[in-house]
Amino acid sequence: MIFNSKIIKTKEELEIYTESIGVLENPPIILIMGAMNQGLFWYDSFCQTLADNGFYVIRFDHRDTGLSSVVDFQKNPYNLDDLTNDVLEILDGYKISKAHIVGISMGGYIAQLIAAKFSDKTKTLTLISTTADHRPYMDATMGNFNNKYELPYPSLKFIEYIEKNKNDPPKNDEEFRNSQIEGWKIFFGHELNKEDFGELIKLVDLSNRRNKNKSSPFNHGLAVANSKERSEIIKNIKSSTFIIHGKNDLCFSVEHGQFLHKNIPNSKLEIVGNMGHMFSLSESNIIVADIIKYLLRY
Repeated sequence: MIFNSKIIKTKEELEIYTESIGVLENPPIILIMGAMNQGLFWYDSFCQTLADNGFYVIRFDHRDTGLSSVVDFQKNPYNLDDLTNDVLEILDGYKISKAHIVGISMGGYIAQLIAAKFSDKTKTLTLISTTADHRPYMDATMGNFNNKYELPYPSLKFIEYIEKNKNDPPKNDEEFRNSQIEGWKIFFGHELNKEDFGELIKLVDLSNRRNKNKSSPFNHGLAVANSKERSEIIKNIKSSTFIIHGKNDLCFSVEHGQFLHKNIPNSKLEIVGNMGHMFSLSESNIIVADIIKYLLRY
């Protein structure tokens, strides 16, 4: 499979690294990855399957990840609105007026903002493993459990992982890699088979080689903390919306997906039985088939 790479220069003079696959004239899909992660975590085979089924697919590295620009957050702080503008500038850079918007986790926050504020850019919306209210998650990662939110906090297992890394942060590259793998295992929500685990190791190692700065992806947490939640704005979403949520999601329990479904007018919710916060390579076959079935209606 051949991905074509393209650097998009934003109005902020940032370089956003993008890749595309498929026939340019086909309906476009932009895939928006979660916090701290590069576009390559949209598995190659996932993107290829979308392209084989008649779509033009774009994935990209957020600012502060992979081959995109590193930002000095103290001098130039940003938030989810800025990350949303990055996606809009990618679409402009590809001369795409309207696209199917697909986002996972923090990518889902961005996708919600695009659909709510830029409906003219949104053909359909697909939200995977995400929420309208990131505050319970953000508070929990900072050790705050004040029970003032409608939606649940992350699971204890995930919080213990966060606390462990705060209290005893990785001291070298090997420990950093091991911590990443431990975190991904929690995200998947179940034991991985040999093929899925091998794909994870390959992507973790590749992403570490590609990252310009090991610390810069953590800026995404600051960006989210610097942003409003979306509990009200999602009610303005007019696009047909497909919500996919894992039953074993330890970051956002199923109530988060159900809240999206309840508050986005024209939405469909699918709960995936064994899936966690991230879908494995083998699970991606099910997820992509469901997305294609949904998108082909539009």
